[in-house]
Amino acid sequence: MFWQEFSAGFQAMPFWAQVGVGFFVFTFLVMVVSPGVTRRRHAARLAVLASAARATTMSRDAFTEWFTTEVEGRRFEVRRELRSTSRGSSYRGPTGHLLVTSTPLAGSRWGVYQIEILPGRLPKFFGPPPLATGDAAFDGRFMLRQDGVPVRDGWLDQPTRAAVTAFFDTPWANGTIWVQEQQLQHIMAPWVGVDHDALGRLLRQQAALATALERTAGWRGPVV
Repeated sequence: MFWQEFSAGFQAMPFWAQVGVGFFVFTFLVMVVSPGVTRRRHAARLAVLASAARATTMSRDAFTEWFTTEVEGRRFEVRRELRSTSRGSSYRGPTGHLLVTSTPLAGSRWGVYQIEILPGRLPKFFGPPPLATGDAAFDGRFMLRQDGVPVRDGWLDQPTRAAVTAFFDTPWANGTIWVQEQQLQHIMAPWVGVDHDALGRLLRQQAALATALERTAGWRGPVV
């Protein structure tokens, strides 16, 4: 009955009104269908990456799924998840369907340090000014922020800055580097074009960066 009345009313409308109603219906259908299509596309891509790594995926819900793999002697978790921001949230990282690659950092100090490194610069009104290393080329290319306990002096020395630069020179290293709760994370978006070889190169550079961070700031003893 509803559709008969709608059809009759639609046919009685002037052409310009029919176009407007048609556009509204199309937009509504896209809004309803698109999120599910996007989620399934990302889930399928993660399944391909897991299969290439001969790993099995595990999931917490429809929006969070991961697998583990070993690269350069390090255990990595490769996880897809949907992140968003809400009023009052302290989260300031990328949003949407993300690929998060993470590996544990050895050393007693990384349990209390929190750092964020991302390429580019942000206007000053986005928060406190980033840290400066004194390396003009590095400071001009990357933004560095830390929360909580300051990282020990000398942690971002020249070899470690070189490891950061090498990581972000790697294809698909387009996101943010975080250290939180003794995990070195790279948060990537978009990522559906990543293949097994590209992921492998990315993880190898992330492993090298993890080693550099452990060397300079991971332990309670002196820097070696």
